[in-house]
Amino acid sequence: MDNVINKRKLILHALLRVLEAEFFGLFVVLFFWALTVALGVVANILFGIVGIVMLACIMADYGLKKGEECKNKVTLHGAEPCRNFGFTMGLVAMCPSYILLGLLSLSKAGVFGNFLTPYKLLNSCFFPFIDLAAPTTSFSDVSPALYIMMAVLPVFYLLSLGISFRLGYDAVDLKEKLIYKNSK
Repeated sequence: MDNVINKRKLILHALLRVLEAEFFGLFVVLFFWALTVALGVVANILFGIVGIVMLACIMADYGLKKGEECKNKVTLHGAEPCRNFGFTMGLVAMCPSYILLGLLSLSKAGVFGNFLTPYKLLNSCFFPFIDLAAPTTSFSDVSPALYIMMAVLPVFYLLSLGISFRLGYDAVDLKEKLIYKNSK
């Protein structure tokens, strides 16, 4: 079975990486809470960027490795080419964020109880940015910007997985491109 790329397994592992990013995002939230009183809005911006960079690094690491593995299967074992499959994995990785956003909308509409606090924690990578638009646990304090922001931020899953998978698939050496760029 070396000539077949198990795409279902790749997608499931990408979803596990989403869980990994959210787990580590909880540590970002803890540090954010510790420093938010002292730094105010600067803490939101600083830790928001840290959360997104952490998410991008975790997803890009997975994308680079799997892109390289898939290219090897294509080259050595005749598997079907899948250069853009990273974008498919990224689309699937975005789904939990959009499902949670849908649940938040249903909660705000009164279909079930207040889902804002679990929503913030389940999107821990984006928590500092969410806190800017929803500083309390009450829906009366939620800015409409939250919905716009949370429709855009999950795109980082798509970009980090899609681009890194393609770089791994094309065997692009990032170290050479970035470090030795001007040495020639």
